[in-house]
Amino acid sequence: MKPWMNLSDLMGGVRRALEAGFSGHTFRIIAETTDVKIYHNRQYAFLNLVEKQGSEIAAAAGAVIWREHFNLIKEFENVTGITFEQNLQVVLEVEIQFHERYGLRLNIVDIDTAYTLGKMEQEREKVLRKLAFDVPHLVWLEDGDYVSANQLLNKAMVMQRVALIAAPGSDGRRDFLKELQQNTWNIAYAVEEFPASVQGQNATRELLKQLNTIVACAAEFDVIAMVRGGGSNTDLTAFDDYELAKTIADCPKPVLTGIGHDRNISVADVVGHTMLKTPTRCAAAITEHNLAFLSWLQDGQTRIGNAANRFFETGKQQAQDAARRLKTAASWLLEAEKNKLLQAEKHLDMLQPAKTLEMGYALISKNGNIVTSCQQISENDKVAIRFSDGYSHALITNNDN
Repeated sequence: MKPWMNLSDLMGGVRRALEAGFSGHTFRIIAETTDVKIYHNRQYAFLNLVEKQGSEIAAAAGAVIWREHFNLIKEFENVTGITFEQNLQVVLEVEIQFHERYGLRLNIVDIDTAYTLGKMEQEREKVLRKLAFDVPHLVWLEDGDYVSANQLLNKAMVMQRVALIAAPGSDGRRDFLKELQQNTWNIAYAVEEFPASVQGQNATRELLKQLNTIVACAAEFDVIAMVRGGGSNTDLTAFDDYELAKTIADCPKPVLTGIGHDRNISVADVVGHTMLKTPTRCAAAITEHNLAFLSWLQDGQTRIGNAANRFFETGKQQAQDAARRLKTAASWLLEAEKNKLLQAEKHLDMLQPAKTLEMGYALISKNGNIVTSCQQISENDKVAIRFSDGYSHALITNNDN
């Protein structure tokens, strides 16, 4: 029979054996997180890591993030936009630690955010490819970029009736409303809110429900704003959902997204009409659009005023030219008529009997009546002959007629 030994002696031997083989070395592993417990006040976290083959767990180990590496959690969430929680597949750099009381643990000294970002991007690309395959009339590839039917919608000339999807009481909602309602130009807006969670288990369902509610009364709105405030403990998972993206792409009103993350672009951003980085920028874009319309109106007023002035000046000039032409034409007409009258006067003067007599003609009268035909006189008739300088009397001795 082997002699017995204390458990602490055995576990101490295990610790020394592990230290001899693994001390001073780090290992890069891929695993899925479970049972994540983060103690922010104490600045450490405990979790389990598992490897699955199908639905079966092939390997498991406890893990810890101590105070000196606790900032890794915040860095991971800031870079990826994903909350560090269970059911995440991550690449970690770990040290093997063993304690006689607490057993084997993996001490996490680094988290590979690049792997997580790449995996997220792969999942988003998978959703976009599925959309392009399933509903090519709503989402399609064009010159290597995804285009949606919503992006081709024309914005209303003025966007004042706004449907807002945001988390109730959130920073994103407050920032959007503040920017919209306190704009420097005092542009008035009618905002109807459709509150929905933007992260967590119910986020996708609530977002989709509210968007469908808006679509059912889309004629009441000019634009839809979907916003979410930034922050480290948030993620974009809800905005990468297939059904939500399809509904956005098919929405009859432009959907503006202000999801508030600098590094990542969600599927909702890709298929929405216009992507803005933050809720504040989303609201500012609506005001800028309306200012462009006001500027166009002001320019139009200026153009109309200038055109009216040009029309007035042109009309004035044309009237002056017409008056000058009329005056000239009247002068010409008067002169022409004057000449006609002079010619007529001359003609009439030429037709006077005295003028005719001066030309060598004579007037013959019988019994005081002018004789215009030889038929009016006979032989032995006495006639008077008037010349320009007097009269002569004659006796008709022969009348050949």
